[in-house]
Amino acid sequence: MISLNQEDIINTLRSVGIKANDHLFIHSSLFALGNIQNTKIQDLPLALLECFKTAIGDDGSIFMPAFNYQFPSTRYADLRTQKTELGSWPEWFRQQSGVVRSGHPMFSICGLGTDAETICQPEHKEQYSFGENSTFQRLIETDCVLVLQGVGLKVATVIVQIEAMLGLNYRFNKPFFGELTLPNGSTIQDNFYHFCFPINNAYRESYTSLEKALLSTGTMQQAQLGRSFIYTVRMKALYTFIKSFIEQDPFALLNSKPKQLYKFENGQEIAYEISNHPHHTL
Repeated sequence: MISLNQEDIINTLRSVGIKANDHLFIHSSLFALGNIQNTKIQDLPLALLECFKTAIGDDGSIFMPAFNYQFPSTRYADLRTQKTELGSWPEWFRQQSGVVRSGHPMFSICGLGTDAETICQPEHKEQYSFGENSTFQRLIETDCVLVLQGVGLKVATVIVQIEAMLGLNYRFNKPFFGELTLPNGSTIQDNFYHFCFPINNAYRESYTSLEKALLSTGTMQQAQLGRSFIYTVRMKALYTFIKSFIEQDPFALLNSKPKQLYKFENGQEIAYEISNHPHHTL
């Protein structure tokens, strides 16, 4: 069984371009990491967090997804207690002292460090999870490093934000009305939006070709780490790369070319012909 020490991990993080003062947005699989020497299983989350904190120093920040997908059914979310559905490490991170959480009931993001509060804005509701004035937009604007530890690009939700910024209209904003309690205890009733695919799954994302292209050009760096691997790519570079990647084919990030596109009007998803709504970029 592979067993790493913390110095090995820190050196690997530096080898893929993580440096002092960086902001990191981490998607992670602790299982893919394996054991850390002299560390009990229950202490793995803290040990790995300390490795990332050492790599970025005192002026960096760490972010993790705290997504929960129950709001469309329950129409209620309390961000003080709502658990993340993305695994044990993000859920552990959510509960740590000093961690702040952004104000969206489905796609909240937790942050720790110098700029975490400025980026997450925990005292404000976030109606649009992907788009202008979202936490994801602020992560891109600060050139946060996307970190994929033991998982591939297919989980990289920041790509949805980039699709919104590029005006890719195979997704659409769908509202969900409900009650949200922010981390400070204030309660809001409003519409909260997801930039989503049609519910009938007429088409879905496929980032396999994008991942290969990012790796082959060196835009996304990679290294062996534990049982698996780690990828890193800076979000501004990812935005620029995707903008070029979809220039010839606006559907290059999908598993198939759609026969129709969809929009949300009058409480329902409506199909329309692609020719009536040509692709555009913002």
